[in-house]
Amino acid sequence: MNAKLNFLLRTLLSVAVQDREAFVERFSKLWEDYTGGDAETGKQKGLHLAEGIETLRNELQWEATAKRMSESDKEEILSAIQQLEQRIEKLNRKIDNAGTKDSKKENGKNIGGYRA
Repeated sequence: MNAKLNFLLRTLLSVAVQDREAFVERFSKLWEDYTGGDAETGKQKGLHLAEGIETLRNELQWEATAKRMSESDKEEILSAIQQLEQRIEKLNRKIDNAGTKDSKKENGKNIGGYRA
């Protein structure tokens, strides 16, 4: 979808769901006027429509965000994740080594003046 059209549609959808109650009320009134249906049915359909519009808005926002992310951004994020993994592995080794040293100290305690 064209980026400008996508932005316009997201903006309009944001306005539509900004005041959800007013949107549902107006839709319910239109439903009654044009179909002769009851107010409760119009309200239910308005709620359903508002939920669908909000979902569409969220999907369009995610799509726009994904398109803005360039390949260099993806590579930078991947590099940062790899660095974090390396640091976590290093910390795990330090923790394991510290645990091993503590267990050696406990095994080497003196009991009654003699080495256990």
